[in-house]
Amino acid sequence: MKARRVLIASIAAAALALTGCASGADEPGTSGAQVTFEKKNPLKIGYSTYDLQSPYWQAYTKGIKDEGAAQKIEIVVADQKSSEQNQVSGSADLINQGISALIITPVQPPALPATITAAHNAKIPIIVADIGAEGDYDAFILSDNRAGGALAAKEIESKLAAKSGTKKVGVIELHSGSAVGDDRVGGFKDEIAKNKDFEIVASLDGNDTVEGGFKAAQDMLAANPDLDAIYAANDPSAQGAARALQAAGKSLSSGFVLVGFNGDDPSLDLIKSGEQSATIAQDPYGQGRLAVKTAIALLDGKDAGFSNAEKRVIEFPVTVVNSDNLESFRAERAKQG
Repeated sequence: MKARRVLIASIAAAALALTGCASGADEPGTSGAQVTFEKKNPLKIGYSTYDLQSPYWQAYTKGIKDEGAAQKIEIVVADQKSSEQNQVSGSADLINQGISALIITPVQPPALPATITAAHNAKIPIIVADIGAEGDYDAFILSDNRAGGALAAKEIESKLAAKSGTKKVGVIELHSGSAVGDDRVGGFKDEIAKNKDFEIVASLDGNDTVEGGFKAAQDMLAANPDLDAIYAANDPSAQGAARALQAAGKSLSSGFVLVGFNGDDPSLDLIKSGEQSATIAQDPYGQGRLAVKTAIALLDGKDAGFSNAEKRVIEFPVTVVNSDNLESFRAERAKQG
């Protein structure tokens, strides 16, 4: 893993140097606090997105474009297509297009430091949009994943409050090494540990996928046939768990509780059909709009509204969506277009 991180960073530095972006720095990794950013006229902001095949990143990109349109800012988008090479080359291309700020959702956070150096040399601030951040970025916007995990725990506690005795819970984690997953699971476990009536009897890696969630849920149900609830740290894993529950003859109507995380449309459909209890919904559209506002604040030397000023992090709130508020949530989302 360490060798791979070094390789990614080396490739990024070499690629950016070849474009001419990384030249002229006395020291790599220039601190954003020491850079005087240049707000060019006309104003143009670049966004290097993770993968436009994903509805989540489509919504994020739309938020960025809509806020750009509202502020009469040109938005230029580069699609990484889930490729670390595209992340590096696309970011370099955006920097060379004369942008004033770069928003980036990194496929590979270890490749960020070289891009940040290149951007700072060009007097461009870097706003990292979700996934993970490394290097001397100027702002990092992400969902409040730890708080979301705690909300998931409270949702399960609420739905099982009437059941007597110890309630057994299984957790489907994100892939190993995921900082986002660590927060979502850590927030959940910390909250559930406060309630002596609940016991986590299994915590398995679902590899962020439907199939991974299906297998993890199958394994924990086989080992714990009296399981009462499953928390999946993303919705694809929850969708797989829903299939496993059906195969095991368990259902929400008989008292089982299944909570996911993301607010993905397939999981909203499962909530409507009574196959998933709830999801902790993120707001990619809202985060996209905030990313543009943050870029402007940095360019203007104004307060960016950090949740944690030392780490330059802005945590975006999440929402519990269940059968009670499903339709109103969907109506609000539909307004985003």
